[in-house]
Amino acid sequence: MPTAILTGQPVPGSSIEGDLRSLGYDVRVAADPAETETLLAQVPGDRRVALVDARFVGHPHALRLGLTDPRFPLAAIPGALTARPDGRQALTRAMARETSAGGGTAVAPDSLADRVAAALGDEGTGVHRPDLGSLVAAVPADPQARNEARQAVAAVDDEAVRLKSAVKSRDGFFTTFFISPYSRYLARWCARRGMTPNQVTTASLITALIAAGCAATGTRGGFVAAGLLLILSFVLDCTDGQLARYSLQYSTLGAWLDATFDRAKEYAYYAGLALGAARGGDDVWGLALGAMVLQTCRHVVDFSFNEANHDAAANTSPTAALSDRLDSVGWTVWARRMIVLPIGERWAMIAVLTALTTPRITFYALLAGCALAAAYTTAGRVLRSLTRKARRTDRAARALADLADSGPLAQALARPLGTA
Repeated sequence: MPTAILTGQPVPGSSIEGDLRSLGYDVRVAADPAETETLLAQVPGDRRVALVDARFVGHPHALRLGLTDPRFPLAAIPGALTARPDGRQALTRAMARETSAGGGTAVAPDSLADRVAAALGDEGTGVHRPDLGSLVAAVPADPQARNEARQAVAAVDDEAVRLKSAVKSRDGFFTTFFISPYSRYLARWCARRGMTPNQVTTASLITALIAAGCAATGTRGGFVAAGLLLILSFVLDCTDGQLARYSLQYSTLGAWLDATFDRAKEYAYYAGLALGAARGGDDVWGLALGAMVLQTCRHVVDFSFNEANHDAAANTSPTAALSDRLDSVGWTVWARRMIVLPIGERWAMIAVLTALTTPRITFYALLAGCALAAAYTTAGRVLRSLTRKARRTDRAARALADLADSGPLAQALARPLGTA
């Protein structure tokens, strides 16, 4: 269990202890920096620890964002600082310097957690500071300021902000207007029942495989059921990411499963459609294979472009300038997001065409749409790349090398060529 150390004198009527316990923290109280340092040393090194000012006033979700996100070794919001086990050494050093500088006596009027966070920043240690938006997180210095902070907390709906932040700020048209308005509530329902994003991701995969099985029957009823189940699978696919953001359950395994299962679901569905068509006497396996190859190439290009430009400086090319100008015209933003045929639009098209037409028509439309999307994105990337000025690093090469799964034969052949 992680430990939270409340620094300073407890404030009558404060809910901070209860809020920290609701986030899973074991709460301890320290009256001064010296006692804080002592309690910090008593916490096992393999546990997360947090320093929180006892005067803290703010939304519970602000605390959640600052103290429970598993992605960052060190994170802070006003009045609170947390460290994962791999950030504990830096926290301990900064705490020791703060205690030495302050003589280990009473906590100064400003927040001890804020001073330690500032000290970490001064020494060059990265401290993540989440964007709280309209959420309140403050350490009032006097009763009047405390009352004003409490009024500010009451004026903002913590849960509404949390639900909104669970949804991607930039997403496709179909996802934004037809899925996210209700999938966010499904994500909250899952969170309140202790479900994990990986469980929802797996449920999405199973649903898509059942959809592929329905399509493989080759009957009109099977095609209609397949289309409906494919949409349900996509709803769950959106829900897993929203659940991760809502409950801050991020993991490397989850990101890998999400990306891998998306491809497995889509390609399994293509196979199901081809099987269903074959039952009706129409051989569309060539079209299904073409769709798989085209989508695979698109994903490889997307990955390589993003990795190659990860360290690039801001693009000042005419293409980028035109894109910026178009961003000010609302309808063009959605049009450009739809033309690339993202997964939401793509699966919606496949589902509708499966239910209403034939597998052959579905694959024709899919191939045409994906080819147009590939041409559009490739042209834009080529134009941007020709004029981009950037300092290149070996990050892309290392990222691609990390993905390689070379066996003994490939490694043996690479050695004489000097590429091993």
